[in-house]
Amino acid sequence: MVEGKFKMKLHLLRHAKTNQVSPTGKDFDRELLPRGYEQIAELKIFLKENPIAPKTILCSSAIRTRQTLAEMKGLWPGADIQYLDELYLAEKEEILKLICAQNSPHEILVVGHNEGLSELAMNLAHPPHLLKTCGFMSLEFPFENSAYISQDTGSILGMFRVM
Repeated sequence: MVEGKFKMKLHLLRHAKTNQVSPTGKDFDRELLPRGYEQIAELKIFLKENPIAPKTILCSSAIRTRQTLAEMKGLWPGADIQYLDELYLAEKEEILKLICAQNSPHEILVVGHNEGLSELAMNLAHPPHLLKTCGFMSLEFPFENSAYISQDTGSILGMFRVM
């Protein structure tokens, strides 16, 4: 904390590149493509140079988000990982509700999907940014915990976007 100012940090990560269809035909079961694993490798390099320290990770229970996180969770061995069905294709309001419900002073990472994740990012801080596959954004808020995160209260600390 700097001079009495709280610094709640939130990180948003969209899953890596996936197949357009799954063997089961269900969107929930779509798996990462080789390009998705390449994207994750690039993101890991970025995160080693710009480390984050989430204590809580909220991850959609869909296959593609679980696979994305599985490739990265070694970066945060002590984090509490919650796989949530509610994050699967969730809208921005639902994602924010899950973040606020954590009522945590610690950094949180959300691994999810568009359109909800990008809409949440655009709602929390400006200028607006769309999260492409494997897109990552770090935000900072002037609060002591996640319960107070709300529209237009964040500042963008950093971003990663695979070309």
